[in-house]
Amino acid sequence: MQVKFSIGTLLTAMVFSAILFTNCGESPSAREINMGAIFDLTGPTSDVGWHYADGIRNYVQHINESGGIGNGVKINMSWTDYQYKIPQAISAYAKFVKQDNVVAIIGWGTGDSEALKTKIVNDQIPYISASFSQHLVWPPKYNFLAVGSYADQVRMVMKYVRDTWDKDRAPRMALIYNDSGYGRSVLVPARDYAKEIGIDLVAEEIVGLQDLEATAQMLRIKEAKADVVFMQETFTATATVLKEAKKHDMQDVVFAGNYWSVGRKVFELAGDATENFIGIMPFAIWSDESPGITFAKELNKKYHPDIEYREPQYMAGMANAMIMVRAIELALENVDGDPAKVTGAEVYKAFSGMKNYETMGITGTIDYGPDERRGSRKGRIVSIKDGEVVTVSDWIDAPPVPASEMKGDE
Repeated sequence: MQVKFSIGTLLTAMVFSAILFTNCGESPSAREINMGAIFDLTGPTSDVGWHYADGIRNYVQHINESGGIGNGVKINMSWTDYQYKIPQAISAYAKFVKQDNVVAIIGWGTGDSEALKTKIVNDQIPYISASFSQHLVWPPKYNFLAVGSYADQVRMVMKYVRDTWDKDRAPRMALIYNDSGYGRSVLVPARDYAKEIGIDLVAEEIVGLQDLEATAQMLRIKEAKADVVFMQETFTATATVLKEAKKHDMQDVVFAGNYWSVGRKVFELAGDATENFIGIMPFAIWSDESPGITFAKELNKKYHPDIEYREPQYMAGMANAMIMVRAIELALENVDGDPAKVTGAEVYKAFSGMKNYETMGITGTIDYGPDERRGSRKGRIVSIKDGEVVTVSDWIDAPPVPASEMKGDE
């Protein structure tokens, strides 16, 4: 977002700032703490990205309008639409750190978050993102996740499939992914876990995030006689796959997706082809009855009165904002309420020590630690019924993380 000023306006602002400084003894920004945010609002993941961005912006705006944190300290959030392009994310990061003096960043995609992984350590900038790539948190450094990783999510689905399987033979499973860091992140964990729990992995197929056709891929999966198909996609590609499955009479196959695959929008795009679709959901959903969803509906109504429904990605944005603001608030407390003393290192220390933080049910209880960067390690199996996302299971725990994954070998 760009704002243009005339010379006269700038001069007036300079004079006003000088008067304010003289009267108050501090600059207008002295009671603010700077934070950055990276969104995809117009790129290939914008189908889910705009809900996420709104969740973050709405929560931060609510905090500031409610008096801020500590003794009236406001969160000054700079954000950019990077269109899911890694070079643009890297440029935005440089601006955030060198010009905006941010102490923390809320990010988005897997490729860009992984590209910045070393930079944030060197600059001591804690980073919580919408990417749940296991490569961000193992070994544990400056990246944090609100919930379990993509590896955790595919393992939860696979465990659910194995636990509910009632045939004498092993279930046959196929993987569908997009050829990006996000898409590929589940390949090694799924292959390894399939061997561990007795699932036959029979096919791996690529479907692009914006693809509207996947006939060849579905015919190969059908020929492989898969019983279950796990998709590492977002709404558009998920709907494409489900419509192709219906067209090719694959109604006996269970299609499953990770968190980014599940939403009402999928039903709008694919209709009754969503009948056998399930997904893993680590966040609250719009139909839940919880304090967190009541709060989410209040925020949405206040800032977006024309939008009646929110996909789970809105709650994900809220959760990341809630956790980040809480970490900044704890850092502020640790420096006796002086916002000038809040640094990235202080926010990191607050993150690492955050225990038993409740997001009003939007996630499970948030517990970080010296060796743990996943806030909650729980999720629920959900499905789409009559166009609505509904729960199928209670909260379940993520299976143990393999030692090789913790070492960063996968």
